[in-house]
Amino acid sequence: MVSVRTSERPSVRVVGVEDWRVVVLDESGIADKLDLGWPAGGGKYFLDVAEITYLVYKGLCDVYVGNEKFDLASLYSYLPSMDYAWSKFVVLLDLRERGRKAKSGFSPRELFYTKGSQRILVLVLEENALVEASEIAEWVRSAIMREFSPVIAVVDAHGDVTYYSASLSRAQDLGRVYLDEGPSGSGEGD
Repeated sequence: MVSVRTSERPSVRVVGVEDWRVVVLDESGIADKLDLGWPAGGGKYFLDVAEITYLVYKGLCDVYVGNEKFDLASLYSYLPSMDYAWSKFVVLLDLRERGRKAKSGFSPRELFYTKGSQRILVLVLEENALVEASEIAEWVRSAIMREFSPVIAVVDAHGDVTYYSASLSRAQDLGRVYLDEGPSGSGEGD
């Protein structure tokens, strides 16, 4: 008897939306194999729009809603619109292409990955988007308290990503501050 292999393409089926994540049925196991999303039990996973976009863009699996196979354009018109969806996809793609197994984080603008024993939480921001400094500081504080290394990814209009390591400092911890007392910077008086 000769065994016959079938090369059935992996697929996921969208079965619902909860908050900012999409619930998919993944009988093929592709989400687990690629370490995307978070298990929801019973072969279901929570994926966000960036992860689904990644699967379709890279041609890793087919995505179905009902019996209809969706491409990128139809996915974006069907799935709930989400601020930062494109930017988050760009960062996810960039990190994965660099060998980091990034996946959806804990909020709509976060991605998560590990590097050795270090757990890294990435906040995705868009260039020229107004964000309060206090909001970023609170996010950094929260990431550090949860034992993550915080990184901020800024995506520009061309899709280029710049990464910044983030930390918190208090003014009293900064040490000596040098003041420029003269126009030439020599420190001499008038």
